[in-house]
Amino acid sequence: MSSAVSRISRPPRLKFSHFGISVVDIVKMERFYRDVLGFTVTDRGENMGFELVFLSRDPDEHHQLVLATGRPPALPANTANPLFGAVINQISFRLDDLSELRLLNDRLKADNVEGVLPGNHGTSWSLYFPDPEGNMLECFVDTPWYVEQPFMEPLDLSVDDATLWTLTQQMCSQATGYRPYADWRAEVAVRMAEDQAGRC
Repeated sequence: MSSAVSRISRPPRLKFSHFGISVVDIVKMERFYRDVLGFTVTDRGENMGFELVFLSRDPDEHHQLVLATGRPPALPANTANPLFGAVINQISFRLDDLSELRLLNDRLKADNVEGVLPGNHGTSWSLYFPDPEGNMLECFVDTPWYVEQPFMEPLDLSVDDATLWTLTQQMCSQATGYRPYADWRAEVAVRMAEDQAGRC
């Protein structure tokens, strides 16, 4: 650990949230996770050149899994163990609040991490960044609002929390599907129950 990072008192508090898989055949992968493993599709669309499908089995989690197009049809096998896949799209961690996200941002800067992408999804404020071997990580804080995903605008962490809240709510109010996240969770809980009942 660099001396600059060690001078920052502690790492941010984070909890594992969801992961993304880069896929070749998104239709086939969606069918498997939906029909075989029982996930509900919560959103779908295109963003930054990817086709994305979001899936969850927990209404408190907008997605526990995201499928993203872009994986080449042929990849070399995992050289350590061919039973494991060669590509992970992203690994995501939830943070408690904006102070933790700002703390993480400071630590990434202190460690000279390159390629940090701050993003505002409306549903969350996120930092995307690579680990030393290029695996994409996301750390995020939930907002109280829902908008249809995928959705991402630049995140400006130079503004104070109150300003960020105001700007984000204004942005969300203009986006498709805008409503309180609690309302969306209640709606998708019904859909998930119907999905599960239909599979019994």
